[in-house]
Amino acid sequence: MLIGGEDSRGELPYRTAAFLAERPGTELPHIPGGHPCLTTYPAAFVEHMAKALRA
Repeated sequence: MLIGGEDSRGELPYRTAAFLAERPGTELPHIPGGHPCLTTYPAAFVEHMAKALRA
């Protein structure tokens, strides 16, 4: 599963995730924060993960 932190745009981890998301023609979902979003925005991270696992 790929996600992009809104504050990480332009950084290598974000660019890599965006590139990989384009390959199957999917969109890169965004969550608040940057690369360490799990520790800075844990509720948003958990919400995104729960939504993705239900899909």
